[in-house]
Amino acid sequence: MRGGRGLTAGLLALSCAGCSKVAISDVAAEFTLADAAWFAEEETLFLFYRITAEQGLGDPSVVELTYATDEERVAWTPLTDLDPVHTHLPVDCGTKSLCGSMTVHVPLEPREVDLRLRYHSEGELALDTETVFNVVDRGPAHSHRSLVLYGVFDETNQRVQWRSRHQFPTLRNHDVQDLGLRREFSVREQRYGTAEGLPVEDNPYAYGETCPESFVAADLPVVSTEERAVFNTEDLPLDASSESMVCGTGTVTDALGTFSTDAFGQKNPEVRAAFPVLRSPIRDAVPLEFFLAPCDKTISEDHEEMQRQRLLVGDLAPICIDDWNSEQFVDDLVVTFTEAVEAQRDAGEDMVLVIGLHREGDGPAEALQDALNRVVPEERHRSSPRLVGAFVFDSDVEGLSVPELEPVTLWCPASSGSGASARTCSIAPDNTGLELGPFTFGTLPILPSRDVYLDFIETYSKRQAGEVHALAFLTPEFAATTDHIDLGEYGTITFLNEETIDAAPEDAFSYCVQEEQALVVFRSEILASDPFAMVLAQWCADGTVPEDFCSLASLGVLTLDWLPTWHALFGEGTYELGLYWDFPFLLHVEYEAFLAGAVSGFGFSVPFGLGVDGESYYGTYMWTMDELSLEDELTHCTRFCDHPTFDSAGVYHVLDLFRTTYPDTCYLPDYPEPGDSGFPLDP
Repeated sequence: MRGGRGLTAGLLALSCAGCSKVAISDVAAEFTLADAAWFAEEETLFLFYRITAEQGLGDPSVVELTYATDEERVAWTPLTDLDPVHTHLPVDCGTKSLCGSMTVHVPLEPREVDLRLRYHSEGELALDTETVFNVVDRGPAHSHRSLVLYGVFDETNQRVQWRSRHQFPTLRNHDVQDLGLRREFSVREQRYGTAEGLPVEDNPYAYGETCPESFVAADLPVVSTEERAVFNTEDLPLDASSESMVCGTGTVTDALGTFSTDAFGQKNPEVRAAFPVLRSPIRDAVPLEFFLAPCDKTISEDHEEMQRQRLLVGDLAPICIDDWNSEQFVDDLVVTFTEAVEAQRDAGEDMVLVIGLHREGDGPAEALQDALNRVVPEERHRSSPRLVGAFVFDSDVEGLSVPELEPVTLWCPASSGSGASARTCSIAPDNTGLELGPFTFGTLPILPSRDVYLDFIETYSKRQAGEVHALAFLTPEFAATTDHIDLGEYGTITFLNEETIDAAPEDAFSYCVQEEQALVVFRSEILASDPFAMVLAQWCADGTVPEDFCSLASLGVLTLDWLPTWHALFGEGTYELGLYWDFPFLLHVEYEAFLAGAVSGFGFSVPFGLGVDGESYYGTYMWTMDELSLEDELTHCTRFCDHPTFDSAGVYHVLDLFRTTYPDTCYLPDYPEPGDSGFPLDP
């Protein structure tokens, strides 16, 4: 291909003898496009133009062409007077524009190709421009002809759509289409098969390559169109299901008559959700209820009444904590909790210790934590039925002080600055009301500390403090085959029930980040092997891999987004899926709360308020779902993974192969469907 002169617009040439008395007004016209290309293989000169004028252009305006070859010189000639090689539809560019295309049979290489605008077909006033001119010499069909043919498939990989694509040195396919050029083509003798080495590197559509003799006739009728795409009227035979491509003899018209060569279509990558749904049945854990309080003294009847109401334990007999500092107190608590768990275990349901702690001073809370630490953590990874954790509603906001209890104990309330918000019931540090003259307004957290609660009811009333209607403790059911990796205070990785992805070495994967997703991990034989651990240590020491990769891989797992890359490197056959979680249950509280108010005057206060129903969740929110959908997160390609792909806009990307393009990019293809023939989006 050889290039010509560059485009400059707006050069006005006046050749009007004797018009010195004629007033000339500038209509601000200019060529925004003036392109010409001559294809030696087709002996055709292609012309494209676009002109704008602020005051508009009418029907009398015409575009003219002049060119010269070694044997002839063609004077300025209106394009409308030329005999076109191809079909050119009129193009409506608006009242202020004129645009279109033309094709001319020119047997010899032209030179001095120019376009101009004549403002009126019978006038002398003309607008010249420098025309971009390119020559495409003789050569292979895929790179030296103005049109290539190729096939694409629908989503089922059974129906073929044949497409044409304009190829010009300076214009894109859709630009040529918009300027009115239409080409007729047909495809016959369609065959199917698998060919190694096709397409070749510099010919991604494989246009003009030879269809192998091993390909089998599909017995499909000839298809033809003057549009850019046409679907076969029938599916490929069932025997073609395992074959990777189709070929056919494509014929296009040109100035010499017709040109025929083989055209190919490659099947879409065959994909499915790698693991559509990760299931773990979510059950209501049975609350094992206890209330710890002093028996020999009263701290606050109002506060104790509120704690019992919030836990829905009513008149449950208390466990006395007057002797909390005795040597036997913690041991007795351990026995009490253990016996309750074992008595309930026969029912086959998971359990949660639900404990109200009504106390003064830190000692009882520390003793309770010592007892819980001897009972709860060792149960966390047992198969169901098990003790999943503990919920403690305390009097004060000090919270947990035993790190081992962090992963299994929900300790409430806590100050709003608590860092473990998923395992605490945060409250405001005080209950400052809003005062407007004699009116005061305030709200109360549903699980408040004693000080916050008593301050509230002193200003308003116990009726406006709200009440709990229901408590539910949701937790996953763990099968006997469940396996855990304990991350201590950071949570747990659980392989629920031997859920695995099976893959062949030649398969490929695509990972798509979701807006809301749980943290899913995988492990494999190589990932857990000692040789890999040695390699990993070296990689992490010299910074070859990211720090987050090192921290996870050292546990023998990786997050799901690493699976496409891992499989590309190692091609393992089985990947076991696991789920990261940071807390063993979800507390769901349904309650009535109040926007409390009070008006003061004449030495007394009158409370009022507006009650509203509410609900709160504490713990791990994922335990609201029996099913965790991975359908859109990880896509598994099982066949034709090295083939081109469609994107979500329906554009066919012949160079974007699934294996190399989509490991860490969402694969959301929009396929053509029978009936879509016409002008597909194909920039």
